[in-house]
Amino acid sequence: GVQKWALPSLRGTDSVYIIDGTFNIESSGDAIKSTNDTDTEKGFIKIDNGTFNITSSSDGIQAETKLIINNGTFKITTNGTSSTESTKAIKSGSLTQINGGTYNITSNDDGIHSNGDMYINNGNITITSQDDGIHADGYIEINGGTFNISAHEGIEATYVKINDGKINISASDDGINAGNKSNNYSVTIEINGGYIAIKMGSGDTDGIDSNGNIYINGGTVDITGQSPFDYDGEAKYTGGTIIVNGTTTNEITNLMMGGMNGGNPNMGGNPQQRR
Repeated sequence: GVQKWALPSLRGTDSVYIIDGTFNIESSGDAIKSTNDTDTEKGFIKIDNGTFNITSSSDGIQAETKLIINNGTFKITTNGTSSTESTKAIKSGSLTQINGGTYNITSNDDGIHSNGDMYINNGNITITSQDDGIHADGYIEINGGTFNISAHEGIEATYVKINDGKINISASDDGINAGNKSNNYSVTIEINGGYIAIKMGSGDTDGIDSNGNIYINGGTVDITGQSPFDYDGEAKYTGGTIIVNGTTTNEITNLMMGGMNGGNPNMGGNPQQRR
């Protein structure tokens, strides 16, 4: 049956490790949470399979350090309205890693979030978010999966790397955004493969917006909107297919110059990690 708790419904101080099972949770706090924030080897959540039906007024699944999910079926709704409470569906403090599974997320905050880095290697992911669909402060790497994202911004990090996957984004602001949220990485969007379709809302919106660099080396990028690209560093196109409003092009145009960094020349350079 449905279990109802006022605070974290399933809580582990040092860790939470779930190996399969069915979980139906309604919570006015965080639904599943690990709380140790003093030891980097603890505070993690690992889920290997299972079926999760979660409705939460705060975070759905929240790990203080690492969150690793290996398959499973997840239906998560976070519907809190507090301006001070985090109401993210899936959240980690340092690393979020998703290796397969099916996700149906409806969130008033970010759908999938990391305060550090994120790796998505496979999965069938549907997100409706009032904020970012997928967000990491540091680095996001997508290596496969199917994504249907409807959000304020689709994917956001300091460094976004997409190697594979079928990604459909409908955004009221930027489709894919790179901003300076971490000093560990250069501000970059790098696309090496996959199929990415972005449909933008009207107004001051960008399909792919980098406050640093854009590199397209492969895959297909299909953008529908007024401003397909915006960048403040350098843009290089070496392979793949770019389609803008139904027309194939070999250029990364910069139709709306002057993002957050106002064309800061220091944002260019090596796209690799700066640790």
